[in-house]
Amino acid sequence: MKSPRTDIKAQAHRPTNSTATPRSESTRDVLDVLENGIAKTGAKETEPEPLPRFAEVPAEPRRELLTEKMLADRWVCSVARLQRWRTVGEGPPYLKIVGKVLYRTKDIEAYEEASLVRKVF
Repeated sequence: MKSPRTDIKAQAHRPTNSTATPRSESTRDVLDVLENGIAKTGAKETEPEPLPRFAEVPAEPRRELLTEKMLADRWVCSVARLQRWRTVGEGPPYLKIVGKVLYRTKDIEAYEEASLVRKVF
């Protein structure tokens, strides 16, 4: 018994006659075989499994303490300005731990809120 694949090859390489009927029948046969193969392939395909979802992690973890450089970047000012404020007693409260100056986020936010200028009419 011939496999469907050899039947397709035999039909495709069959010598053509001058009449249109055999050609159209063989073309129809080939198209039917292809259509059945596509339908079977489509039936075998299963839905891909969804990828597991992971909890979204923030791009940068929230920091409770800021360095001088981080605060200077946040406020778009120089580190020297923050140092000068500390020597004269201005600016937000800070921590000095092992010789390193650190600012608490909640103190920075409170200082920013207190520095907010509201229009007076």
